[in-house]
Parts: sequence; C-alpha cells; structure tokens
Amino acid sequence: MTLSATTGPDVGEPPDPEPNDLRSWVAATRKALEAITDEAAVEAELLVRHATGLDRAGIYANPHWGLTSEQSLMLRELTRRRLHREPLPYILGEWHFCGLPFRVSPAVMIPRSETETLVEESLAWRRHRREEDAGPVTIVDVGTGSGCIAITLATKLPADNVLALDVSPEALTVARENAERLRVVDRMRLLESDLLSAVSGPADLIVANLPYIPGAEVPSLQPEVRLHEPQIALGGGPDGLSLIRRLLAQARSLLSPKGAIMLEINPPQSATLPSEALAIFPGADVRIVRDLAGLDRVVVIDLLGRPAA
Repeated sequence: MTLSATTGPDVGEPPDPEPNDLRSWVAATRKALEAITDEAAVEAELLVRHATGLDRAGIYANPHWGLTSEQSLMLRELTRRRLHREPLPYILGEWHFCGLPFRVSPAVMIPRSETETLVEESLAWRRHRREEDAGPVTIVDVGTGSGCIAITLATKLPADNVLALDVSPEALTVARENAERLRVVDRMRLLESDLLSAVSGPADLIVANLPYIPGAEVPSLQPEVRLHEPQIALGGGPDGLSLIRRLLAQARSLLSPKGAIMLEINPPQSATLPSEALAIFPGADVRIVRDLAGLDRVVVIDLLGRPAA
C-alpha cells in the first residue's frame, strides 16, 4: 500500500449543472472533485458511469444525453460521499487488481497497484519452481483481506493449492464472495486465522501484505485511509514490523525446505528487515524488489535461491 499523509477539511459541494446532460455532469463533477484529488477527471468519469450505467464509449458518444432525475440524484449523492473523503473504490463497490474485478467494502483494504509486484514475484518463483518440480505446490496468503492476492494466484495457477487466511471474519466474507464471482472458490480454502495459527502442514510459498505502517504515523495518513479503511489493516506496531516478525517466527517451522516467503513492506523497512530474516532463515537468499515507482516494496526470502523476476 502507498499511503501518503495529508490533512485538510472536507470541501466543496455536489454539482448541479445546467444543462442536464452527460458532458455538463462530467465537467461539473470534475470541478467539484479538484479540491480533494489530483485524479478529478478520472474519478468524475467513473462516478458518472456508475450513476448512469454507461461505459466510457457511451459517455463520449452521447455527450448531450440527459440524465433522469434518479440518475442526477444518485450522482449528487456519490459526489457528496467522495467530497467527504470516502474512497472511490468503496463508493463504486469494486476495484480492479491484476486485471480482475474485486468487490471491496470498508471491511477490507482497497487493492493497490504496488501490491501487484508481490503477485508478479510469486508467479516468477512458481515458474522457476516448475522447472525443477512439476508437482503442485501449496501457497498460503496471510491477511488475505479482499482475497485479491490469493484469488489472482488461484486464477493463474489452477493446479496449485491456495490457502487464504485472515483474522477478520468480515474480510473472509468479502474474500469468499470474490472467489465465487471469479470462479475459483472450489480451488482454494479460506480460513479464519491469526497469521499462520490455523496452518498445520508445510507451505511452499507464503505471501503476505500485512499491516506495516508504524503506529505513530497512522493518525497522519490521508483521510481516505485513516477514516475509512479498516484500522486493523493499518498499524504494524512501533516500527511497523510487529506482525511481520511474528509471521516469520511462525513460518520457520512451516515452510518447506524448498520454500519461499514474500512480504510487502514499507520502503524504509528494507534497511533492517533482510538482516532479521536471515537471522531466522540462515543461508536463505534474501533480496528486495522495487515496485513500478522505484520504491523498495517486496522482500523475498527464498530458501533455495533463484534468478530475479
């Protein structure tokens, strides 16, 4: 997750454009949202599409199409919610991750593009493992939230065993709904678990995007995050590594001899976490992977070692 800090009160009022056509609504909604986001143009279009049921082509092919009174009221309400800093994905009820649509709600963190780095590294590890061992592997996603990581891996690796864990029953409900929608629920298991406590057998790959924000920094996060996303998914203790350390300690007895662990991290944690990982897994290949923004994002702990993705 990339969670920048920002402050400031709610601003602006929902639009009420004249004339009542698509082009005017897109422009008025964009203008209202410019006070709170640098992505006002994109967000305005998405809100208009959500209220009208039109796709992008439909909006631009029919700029003078008039909204019904119900659609106008809905769009004003959607914009009001956004101006009160409710995250756009919660308003829309869905967000894309690795090209797949995931239902989201305040019970789960919103999937973020930097987490796709974790999926890409997992798939690269799996390709390398397949070259040496054609059999299925067991993949455990700890703190699955919406299920975006586990479900993406289950979609792309249908022969493997995927286990999705979360301590929150509400999050698991959302993850199960996503697994059913994306038709992988029969190929994975979802369990309520405090980290790895519900796992008894060996795991070949453990992936996790756990809370990693230092506790003192949580109050300064942007309003969309600190006011709306689940608090249980944010703070990771004094230095943000409390849950990650617990996970590594539990994984020591569960990881298979050819296994690997991949963790999303806060970039500053790349200075200390590799040495802590090596203390628990001596001789492992430990490396840091950067996301598309060039920030240290994923720590890979591979007991065998392999080429970079």
